[in-house]
Amino acid sequence: MTVLLSRLISLLLPLLLSLFVCGLIVALSGGDPAEALVALVVGAFGSAEGVASTLMKATPLMLVGLGVAFALRAGLFNIGGEGQLYVGGGAAAAVGAWLNLPWAFHLPLTLLAGACAGGVWGAIPGWLKARRGVHEVINTIMLNYVAIYLTDYLVNGPMAAGVAVSQTRPIAGTAVLPLLWSVPPAGVGWGLGIALALCGLCHVLLFDTPFGYEVRAVGQSSEASRSGGIDVGRVTVRALALSGALAGLAGAVEVCGVHRTLYAQFSPGYGFDGIAVALLARNHPLGVIPAALLFGGLRTADRFLQLSAGVPRDLVVILQALVILFVGAEYVGKVVMRKVAGSC
Repeated sequence: MTVLLSRLISLLLPLLLSLFVCGLIVALSGGDPAEALVALVVGAFGSAEGVASTLMKATPLMLVGLGVAFALRAGLFNIGGEGQLYVGGGAAAAVGAWLNLPWAFHLPLTLLAGACAGGVWGAIPGWLKARRGVHEVINTIMLNYVAIYLTDYLVNGPMAAGVAVSQTRPIAGTAVLPLLWSVPPAGVGWGLGIALALCGLCHVLLFDTPFGYEVRAVGQSSEASRSGGIDVGRVTVRALALSGALAGLAGAVEVCGVHRTLYAQFSPGYGFDGIAVALLARNHPLGVIPAALLFGGLRTADRFLQLSAGVPRDLVVILQALVILFVGAEYVGKVVMRKVAGSC
């Protein structure tokens, strides 16, 4: 019970500190912190439409955050979730629009295409890290821009629908993810169930399989893992490939379950917000679920925050940044304390 309470406090502390700082900012700017907090909660969960929108926006955050968390377990910082999400959406749009298959085959193949495209995009920096020693942060950042501009070219070029809006042809009805719950304009599709199931599967993979043991061992110490007979390069490539596949699947779910086509800028930054989700979840697959719901709620409530409490919606961005800052500060503090303890 004490251990569980300690972990709960550790998870909530960065969020509480971030809310406290944001409350100070609101108070210093002449606003009411309590009113702003109520507006956030009511905007995200105070109505059926708000809940549906929160769940819809939490779905891609859950998948991308899960991918980032898995990579971090291997000691790899995947900042390429946005690019992997884009190529996954592009592959899903191509397969969904150009193939003519029964629903039982077309939808799984479309989602699989998105996951495979994201996996390949994640494996590239993994291979460069394993074989050439190039840091994955540099590779994944650069590949983000390659993916975004490649998608822009395809949407306005070979895959263009020929309409005023920059988009591809709509995907076929046999490639559409059915809705579980619809409260116009928001709709919660089967993508949420897929994301929840994958969180559970990744938990089992990490903690109950030999591959998961290797991932966690490499994340703790690559040199010790190599001495113990683990192929660190292989684990690196596989971990980043799986991380990219989850982000690519997020893009496919957005195309198949939300937009039903591919727009040039179809992601509002889910790939980057997924980093904050993973950090807040402490890289735990099950912790990603509440963290994604939190950030999905913030994305839903930002407009209500401005309309109801008169607080600029940019406060949500500040809150997200503070969460990352406090989580990072806690990690740095633990490293410094270990070094001080070791020197003593």
